[in-house]
Amino acid sequence: MISGLNHITVAVRSLEESFSFYKDILGFTPLMRHSKGAYLLAGDFWFCLELDSETRKGPMAEYTHFAFSVNEADFHLMSERLLRAGVAKWKENVSEGDSLYFLDPNGHKLEIHVGNWKSRIQSIKQIPWNDSIELFDLTAEPRVIVRPAKTSEVDMLSALTMRSKSYWPYSADYLMKSIPLLKIMESDVIEWPVSVAELNGEIVGFFALKNIKDENRLDHLWIDPRFIGKGIGKILFQEAKVAAGKLGWKSFRLVAEPYAEQFYSKMGAKTIGSVQSRVKPDFFLPHMEVHF
Repeated sequence: MISGLNHITVAVRSLEESFSFYKDILGFTPLMRHSKGAYLLAGDFWFCLELDSETRKGPMAEYTHFAFSVNEADFHLMSERLLRAGVAKWKENVSEGDSLYFLDPNGHKLEIHVGNWKSRIQSIKQIPWNDSIELFDLTAEPRVIVRPAKTSEVDMLSALTMRSKSYWPYSADYLMKSIPLLKIMESDVIEWPVSVAELNGEIVGFFALKNIKDENRLDHLWIDPRFIGKGIGKILFQEAKVAAGKLGWKSFRLVAEPYAEQFYSKMGAKTIGSVQSRVKPDFFLPHMEVHF
């Protein structure tokens, strides 16, 4: 599952000239340079230069280009700096938000732009370009498939558990000591309902039910950190209630991560007390219960 844009690498004819352009004129932050390339940051985005004898001699005819964000207050100063440096413009702006379209020393088409995808979509909603515009609802829940876990997936689920727990600001020592206590066993999958959430074929979360010391328990509910806050936890929680109902349960309890207590409260769970951590005796976790 793609989670974002990782980096961009552009080929350059002269590393010295291009490094100076991106560092001194565009204001990128240098990270590393070597004989055949360099790493820089555009804000927090990783931008790479690679010395290449096959680099283009001029701009390509197509529209492909890279656009960098600039604050509205900085746009005119940045534009003036670029124009004073003698950059060639390759397009005039006719879109929403201030933009300057220019070439780098290698003919790569670049842009500095004020705005983002939200402001662009809002402008299209207000004044559609034409009748072909189709807007998509990003508030809809992701299309997740929930299915029973397989015994062959227990190691993967154990690893996902620790990645998810590591999302919260626990110490490395606490997390290491938690590993054996949170390990998913084949017997868990065989004897109790354990289901995974798949998004585009990738397991992104799971839940497990279990009776522990005569307490019907939502024993696990973990989400891959890349997908926390995207509605998958809600889907799994609802599926856990359905699975519990098939066992004849009318409620279950859970021991929540303190940082997730608000989420479970939104799901209808009530805090009924606290449970002492098995790893850290002076640490207590919310004990919660939900009826359905």
